[in-house]
Amino acid sequence: GLRPLSRSEVTKRIASLTAAHNLPNLKGHSLRIGGTLHYLLRGIPFDVVKTMGRWAGDSFTIYLRHHAMILAPYLNDTP
Repeated sequence: GLRPLSRSEVTKRIASLTAAHNLPNLKGHSLRIGGTLHYLLRGIPFDVVKTMGRWAGDSFTIYLRHHAMILAPYLNDTP
């Protein structure tokens, strides 16, 4: 039957596709950051995205630093 792909299966398939098309290889972490950005751009609250991505801290904001437009509203809410 059908089953979800494991992390290693996904990264192997991406590596195979990027190599076949002469593209830079994307790591699983890139996909995680991309997913975070995807949900923030759709207006999902910061804390919900943090939970969905299983981010233990606010370290993912470092990866989103180039997207100040998204982060700006949340920076004002930080105590």
